Amino acid sequence: MAGLKRPVIIVATSKGTQRAAEGLRRGARPDKLVLTSGFLSNASGPAKSVAAILGKSALLPTTLVIHHREDNCRFTKPTGVAPFKSWAGAKVEVNWLSGGSEQGNPCTFSAHHGFAGQECRIRFCHYRFRWS
Repeated sequence: MAGLKRPVIIVATSKGTQRAAEGLRRGARPDKLVLTSGFLSNASGPAKSVAAILGKSALLPTTLVIHHREDNCRFTKPTGVAPFKSWAGAKVEVNWLSGGSEQGNPCTFSAHHGFAGQECRIRFCHYRFRWS
């Protein structure tokens, strides 16, 4: 992608955050990364986390984490964000969401995990990334 145009930014959500980490571990080098409702650290839940897949934070590009304070998905608990931020340090910026609605399975689009009820009320709809 970098051959077409820079910057290259990967956006990954939920289980896709694991896939993004696998790509980084195998040599992908995007300029920036956005992780939403991510499998971030061991504290996120019982699945393999981004931190565990990468092993070392040096493989992580400048990263924006967007997470809901009330995400009830057992794989992407909000308690996983702080350990991930500590592991990765200054290269990670965190944007927390709250409010919205939750219906049915807590790991789907219709729950806080999928930012249900947020639409463009979400701060990141108009968020100015400080990464420039």
